[in-house]
Parts: sequence; structure tokens; C-alpha cells
Amino acid sequence: MKLKLITIMLVLTTGILCAQSDKNTNSHQEIAQKTNEIYDDLVKIRRDLHMNPEISKQEKRTSEIVAEYLRNLGLEVKTNVGGYGVVGILKGGKKGRKIAWRADMDAIKTDEADVVDFKSKNEGIRHICGHDVHTTIALGIANVLSQQKEDLEGTVYFIFQPAEETFTGAKDMIEDGLFDIIKPDEVYGLHIGPEASGVINVKANELFAYIKTLKVKFKPSANEKELENFMNTILKGYGRNIEQNGSPWDIINKISDPKIGLANKETIFKDYFIFQGARLNTDNGVTFYNASFLETDVKKVNSTPLEIKKQILNSKFKDAFISIEYSKDYSGTPINDPELTTISAKTLRNTYKKDMVKQLYGQTPYFGEDFIFYQQKVPGVFFFLGGSNIEKGIVSMPHTPNFAIDETTIKFGVQSFASLILERTNSK
Repeated sequence: MKLKLITIMLVLTTGILCAQSDKNTNSHQEIAQKTNEIYDDLVKIRRDLHMNPEISKQEKRTSEIVAEYLRNLGLEVKTNVGGYGVVGILKGGKKGRKIAWRADMDAIKTDEADVVDFKSKNEGIRHICGHDVHTTIALGIANVLSQQKEDLEGTVYFIFQPAEETFTGAKDMIEDGLFDIIKPDEVYGLHIGPEASGVINVKANELFAYIKTLKVKFKPSANEKELENFMNTILKGYGRNIEQNGSPWDIINKISDPKIGLANKETIFKDYFIFQGARLNTDNGVTFYNASFLETDVKKVNSTPLEIKKQILNSKFKDAFISIEYSKDYSGTPINDPELTTISAKTLRNTYKKDMVKQLYGQTPYFGEDFIFYQQKVPGVFFFLGGSNIEKGIVSMPHTPNFAIDETTIKFGVQSFASLILERTNSK
């Protein structure tokens, strides 16, 4: 009976596998079987992390759990990299490519009540961006690939990063010598998205819109109300393609719309400018106008300050104008290597059901990711992994009060990306 049950479970788990060579199919079946075996333990880890969230630069407990787990798998482990960063190194039985996988660990401050039974024990802190899931999936990938060590023709680096929410963790790890410790050929990572559990979204080049904050200085002699109206009119004049009425979440809720959302070739999120708002204040004899916006075209991002300056100098506020620049931004967009994006999407489709991997055609608004700093060092791809289950009332839209995930996506994430990494390390 036990043997029959194992056989049935293996068939169900590997049912999404596509036909490949016998060697590759056997490896992916073993990954699927191992993923199924450790799934319940991974759920326990995820729930423990969820109940004990830690904000940026305070991920001490989380990093200790990660380091111990990796050591127990036999990986070489480096700790305290750029703060509480952890690096796990899995060396295969043969020489091959070196692949890095990154997972972020930090939670955020929020007063919103938790929506799951395993509620946060740390008042005012919650995992509502899915980093507890990201960490768990990375540990699962490390586990199943450690069982494939003899078939692994290369090295896998696991980067567990602190402080993603403050947009400082990646930089801190890099500045602390991350790329002296590891020498990857490629880097990959994921973020939970609002698609159905197990759906993988991928897109070449920019994944998010550029989020910028414009800082303009004036002499305080200018009429502040008129000045504010004048500057707001300029910025609103750049708006295109997306209605800006309502809250940001009204726009975000449209990203999954089948007619205008990100997965439609005719999406409204392909080319847009959204004026998010502005404020005016005077300090130490200088009037500051600060405005934030979203822009999909990097050329327009770079030219916007100069164009606005020209309009100011042709206005009655020209004598009051001092300077214009972008202020320091804690936001950014991963820029996926086009060739690796095509290869990784094809690999996932060939290994698993094709409809699991969905192409995105637009750039996601309102979110940023410091994964870009790794991509500035080595080529890589950043994915979205769906975690929603509408029938169960689970919507995995990050940073929303009711954020939750269907935990079956942990299994999908481990299985799919462990297979991808295996294929990439073994690629010539």
C-alpha cells in the first residue's frame, strides 16, 4: 500500500512534466518527487517566518534559520554579508556554469491586522510582500538540488538578502564583497505576484516602470500657490495612456485585467506616465517642489528635468528658479537580459506545462526592486510567481492589507526553478 501511494504521488507531482531526454526527465521527476516530500516541512518554515517577521536590517532570527538549514544540507555558508545577508554555496559533482539565486528576507511595518490563522507575533510588523515565501522557496530549491549534486554540472549560489524594502540590501551585500565570495555567470530571482498560484510571469528588459522623485528649488519670493499650480500643471501634462483618477490601488487592480492588463499585447501598461503627486515647502530660505511620477521610457526619464527646466525659464517664475534634479530614489526596475529571458521561459515551458509560463507585455506600476543591482554585475532574469486562489478568497497582491498566498505556490516555485537552475548549470 505504501509503495502504491508513493507511485500515485509521483505521477500526480510529475504530471506537469513535458517529454524530454530520459536523463533530463529522470532528473526533473526526482526534483518533483523530492519537492513533494519536503512540502509540508516548507510550509511549516514559511509559517514560522510569517509569525516572526523582522524589518529591514533586523533579520537576525531569519538569517540564523536560513544559515542552519543550509549547513544541514551540507552547503558552504557565509553569514553577515552586508548585514544579515547569508550566502549558501552548492558545488556540483562536475564542472559547469555558475548560477545565483536570490531571495529577500525582510518584512514591513504595518498596523493592518493579519488575515491568516498563523498571525504575526511582532506587533506592527507583517510579511505582506511575500518575502517569507521567497525565503522558503529558496531553501526548498537548495534542498532538492543538494539531492541532485552528482548530476549538477556546476555551482549554485543562494543569496539570502536583507533590507530589500529599504532598497539598500543588495548594495550592502555587494559593497561587503558578495562578488568576491561568488562568481556567477547568471543570476535569477522571483517575487510573488497577483496571478493564480503556480503561474510564472516573465518579460524581457524593464519589468517595472521607473519611479522617480523630482526636486526643484526656487527662491521663496515666488507666489507659492501659483507656483505649485504651475508645476502641477506641467507634470500632469506629461500623463498618458492611463487614467489617473482614484487611488494607486485602483490602477494596480487593472494589471490582471485580460483586456488591458499586463498579459495582453494591447495592454495600457506598455507606455505610460503617471503623476503621483507633489508637495511644496519652504526651508532655510528655499522653496522646494517635490513631485513623484512613474515613467516607462528611460529616455523620457532622462530628458524630463531638462524639458521642465525649459518651461520654467520661459515662465514668470524664471527669476525665482534655482535648480532641478532627481532626488535619491529607493526604487528601481529589474532589467531582464533578453537572451536569458527567452532561454529561461523556453526551458520552463519545455520542462513543464506551457500554460504555466505567461508572457508580460507591459511594465508593472508602483513597485520597485533592488534586484537590478545584481543585474548590473551579471546578466539575469527576475520572475513573478502567482500566489492567488480566487475561489478561496486569496489574493496575493503585495503590500495590500489583505495580502495572502495559496501555499501550493511554494511547491510550484521550488519544483519549477530548481529544474531551471539544474538546466542552466548543465548548459554548455
